[in-house]
Amino acid sequence: MAGSQSGELKMEGWLYIIRSNRIGLQYSRKRYFVLEDHLLNSFKSTPVSNLQEPGRSAIIDSSIRVTDNGRESIHRKVFFIFTLYNSSNHNDQLKLGASSPEEAARWIHSFKEEALKGGPYPANDVACSKSRWQSFRFSPSNANHNNSIDWTLYSSTKTDRVTSDVVAPSPWTIFGCQNGLRLFKEAKDRDSHGKWDDHPAIMAVGVIDGTSEAIFQALMSLGPSRSEWDFCFYKGSVVEHLDGHTDIVHKQLYSDWLPWGMKRRDLLLRRYWRREEDGTYVILYHSVFHKKCPPQKSYVRASLKSNVVDMSYLQLLKENTQL
Repeated sequence: MAGSQSGELKMEGWLYIIRSNRIGLQYSRKRYFVLEDHLLNSFKSTPVSNLQEPGRSAIIDSSIRVTDNGRESIHRKVFFIFTLYNSSNHNDQLKLGASSPEEAARWIHSFKEEALKGGPYPANDVACSKSRWQSFRFSPSNANHNNSIDWTLYSSTKTDRVTSDVVAPSPWTIFGCQNGLRLFKEAKDRDSHGKWDDHPAIMAVGVIDGTSEAIFQALMSLGPSRSEWDFCFYKGSVVEHLDGHTDIVHKQLYSDWLPWGMKRRDLLLRRYWRREEDGTYVILYHSVFHKKCPPQKSYVRASLKSNVVDMSYLQLLKENTQL
């Protein structure tokens, strides 16, 4: 949670310190953090008074940077991770994890705001610190991402999301409405008619009563709970974790929704996600090949050129999310 005291920013709450053991396996330690007056303190339990001695402390000044490392699973628990580091010594790092993307975003914003204030501290201001933060060293990743698509170039539209698809000129044509979803297809030029690859893009727009974070968590899930709302989903798994924002996922689908006699379909997808500063979540998919997940005899491997899911708050109804 965040609060204000004497005009200064104060941020406090539970976070997880992410560390690595001697063989490179990561583990977490839960600590209560308080960020105030350029000082980050950690406690093993919630402090009962302002006079309580912290376990560890660190100065947050203009030399401190913060990077968003994305989503990562450690011992089957999902963390949204970010790293603090000293710009003059990149080995001086503190890797932290939050339980939700919104919580991680609030902490990242608070650290950036505190660092922008700058201001060196006298030595006696941090005399209470028992020890410095430990440096964190990580083994380099062997993954080769030379052929990956730079999805970070994608930018979600910042226009009024309530009326942009109705008032502004658009290449999209509405062709139906089912279960509250408006269905659109991309209008094709006459020159493209008759080509083998002449399948129009499809867009669905709907309003869901919920937060962007809750909808994001539901869409990222590959567990049994997904089949409660995704009628064609049978089961899924993460084939490879590439980084905090990108992974390879395998989805197997039911055949009930297909015409009689057709084999079941499955999908092998590269999945990328990110959170915008305005609270919008974006998930992008496209089909890939991976040696750990070859096509299976009982399934036909479907191909997805590109799929974008944009979860943003409506301008007029902040509690609702437009998908």
